[in-house]
Amino acid sequence: MRKELFMRIANDIASFSPVGDEPVPHHFVEFRNQRVDARGKLGFSTIQKCTSAIRQLEYGNVADSLDEYLQMGEQTSKDALDAFCKCVFDLNMEEYLRRPTTDDIQRLYQKHAELHGFPGMLGSINCMHWPWKRCPKAWQGQFTRGSNNDINVLNQSHLFREIVEDMASDTSFTVNGTDYQKGYYLADGIYPEWATFVKAFSCPQDLKKKKFKKYQ
Repeated sequence: MRKELFMRIANDIASFSPVGDEPVPHHFVEFRNQRVDARGKLGFSTIQKCTSAIRQLEYGNVADSLDEYLQMGEQTSKDALDAFCKCVFDLNMEEYLRRPTTDDIQRLYQKHAELHGFPGMLGSINCMHWPWKRCPKAWQGQFTRGSNNDINVLNQSHLFREIVEDMASDTSFTVNGTDYQKGYYLADGIYPEWATFVKAFSCPQDLKKKKFKKYQ
């Protein structure tokens, strides 16, 4: 992560002030609070807590692995991660953590067409796999090899809820004189045959399919 982005997040958390007379949410208070221990020494700063949380998110560090690096105990690291996620959500949900508007979608179409040559493309989709080494045996039937895979993550996702319920925004576009009602996502071969997915050819033979797979 760039230093500028890191400092922006830390400063936004430190300076957050709710609208009107609403109290400051507990997770912001906990994140800013520098407790004084029995020796009169100040506790961890906002920047130190941000460092702990981001390292856990970025590298998959377990909480107690940061004890030597940051001199931060396991429970403090867990609390920092929990508060950090809630703070970032509160700070960014209106601008970034929302569904795209019709204008947003048209900008996506234009950008993907210019950069990648795919008109009507909303983006690429690929679910992340999180291994669960000690997954309880009673639950293992819900997963593959003890971890989530693309299919069951997709089945639990709300990404396409509005499309299924026919409440999605207008995402129509035109290619070669043909009108299409919904945009699509590029996906690999494991995904189901849904109209909203454009999948690569597994073994393309002709030049047209080979070119498409190369771009895809």
